[in-house]
Amino acid sequence: MDLSTEVLTTFPNGGVVVVFNCIDRTTADFARIFSSAMFFAKQGKRVVLTPKVDVPYKNPTYDKIYGTLKGTPYYGKCPDFQVDGVWYEHEGFTGNNPKRSFRNMCSHGLQQSERLVIEDCGLTHSYMIRSLLGRIERNEHIKEVWLRTEKGLCLLFKSRKPMTQSSAPESTNP
Repeated sequence: MDLSTEVLTTFPNGGVVVVFNCIDRTTADFARIFSSAMFFAKQGKRVVLTPKVDVPYKNPTYDKIYGTLKGTPYYGKCPDFQVDGVWYEHEGFTGNNPKRSFRNMCSHGLQQSERLVIEDCGLTHSYMIRSLLGRIERNEHIKEVWLRTEKGLCLLFKSRKPMTQSSAPESTNP
């Protein structure tokens, strides 16, 4: 696996988007992830798009890229990108049932990271926030959820404190 990287974009405020050369840049999924990366980079963040690594536990390449996940529930997973050292997973959907699409994006994404970027599936912000709060009540760990729309990213949900049983989550209604 080619572990070399390329800087795709830089911004005057220090923001940068770095991509591993082994990532297929022709896919629609890459375009959506790159769009999310650009959002964070424009804010002056360093964003690294990471590849999928086969058989993470047997592959020394895995620890070189995803070593910071060791000791977390996400070790062995391959989140899509890192923003200033913090892992994020992007989830898209197929199908035309918005509630099922949202549920699947959350379920699949939260297996990879506690910070998600999801595609807009046409549900109201209040419905999605209620659903996320229900997941937190069921002890699912959710720190941030960003909604990717045609206009860009908007923060849908962010936890105020480290997740404990008594922590109060915060939601934003853009």
